Amino acid sequence: MRRAAVLAAATGLVAGLSLVTAPEAGAVDEPVAVTATFNDPAGSAAEQDAIRNQLISLVNRSPAGSEINGSIYLITDGGVRSALVAAKQRGVKVKVIVDGDAVADTEPETGKATGSEYSALAAATGLGTDLTADSWVMACPTTRGCIGNRSLSGGDGGAINHNKFFLFSRVGSSDNVVFQTSANLTTSQRRNLYNNAVTLPDSGSGLYAAYRGYWQDLQTYGSSGSGLPHYYQTQDSGPYKTYFFPRQEKTGTTYATDASTDTVVSLLNNVDCAGGTARVRVGMYAFTRPQVADKLVQMKTAGCAVDLLHNGEDGNLGTTVKNTIAGRLDYTARCAGNALNADGTSRTIGIHSKYLLIEGTYLGGANRKLVFTGSHNYTFPNLRANDETLLKIDNPTVYDAFKANFEAIKAGPHCTQW
Repeated sequence: MRRAAVLAAATGLVAGLSLVTAPEAGAVDEPVAVTATFNDPAGSAAEQDAIRNQLISLVNRSPAGSEINGSIYLITDGGVRSALVAAKQRGVKVKVIVDGDAVADTEPETGKATGSEYSALAAATGLGTDLTADSWVMACPTTRGCIGNRSLSGGDGGAINHNKFFLFSRVGSSDNVVFQTSANLTTSQRRNLYNNAVTLPDSGSGLYAAYRGYWQDLQTYGSSGSGLPHYYQTQDSGPYKTYFFPRQEKTGTTYATDASTDTVVSLLNNVDCAGGTARVRVGMYAFTRPQVADKLVQMKTAGCAVDLLHNGEDGNLGTTVKNTIAGRLDYTARCAGNALNADGTSRTIGIHSKYLLIEGTYLGGANRKLVFTGSHNYTFPNLRANDETLLKIDNPTVYDAFKANFEAIKAGPHCTQW
């Protein structure tokens, strides 16, 4: 399946780790706060499940007559599936788009059960698959993403719908809420990997409309036609900015050589490192784009402080990237520590988060505190082929929550400096 190829190609704020049990459906009619949520894969069950519990809470608080629109790469979480189906049963319109990799009940190569919840969602007792109905689940074509249709060289396996967001027309007493996470809805993402999420009420910013338009394009292109090699769209929405992929390189270049159309490089170009007061922190699952590595080293040389936490799984840090950054950043750590299971066995704890934190002068504005997060890894498939979202958040309190998460992971036992 393409999920294996993806890994090969990768060669007012409430912030906290845990949440109380999701409230009874329809029981809470309170406004939604701007929320940053982080799981702790080595912590208690509640700490491990913090992100999925936040999502379930939002689903459970969606009233009859409202609409939930989701786009997720993989879903094996029965709790989320049950919450979505229960929402439909009480009169919420629930429409979910998954990647084609989420469909199979068994792996074709091994016959091993995938644990996918797609069949349960697609059943008549779930959401169904009739796109003319009020509720449904739709899978992108098996050979591409819903929009992205490009296959890069090197056996990347082709484009996927790598998105991880849910949109709520109403939650409690708040209209138009966006939930964006780095996590797929799987057990391994909760138990083995650090992830992050944000819950953002629109509050007149236009953020919900930007996501909703993109979600509609995912549905439209994913249900007919052959997709697109280039889609890249951005939109400023108050304190937010969205970047939707795939983004094609300029004519006359190759997908792997055009730094001018690498969105992350462009964002880093906006940072003023003069004076030595700016700091960049990167928490990243997969990092294989040399141009981003080059830019981080340039920023360090120019006076910025640059810290990186990366996942320790083989292939997640590209060889060229590793050689470029070795000894040239302020702090670099590989996250692949061990934690004990209840039965005494151990599991590897890594990082699946995808965030860039910028503190300092940005686009000429001093003392900025910015978060860039979403589904976007620093790999070429994420930039050039996949359906992906990158979200800019200009909110100092959200920034402080992400910074605290970064520093906690950095100081913890599961990431080793090198």
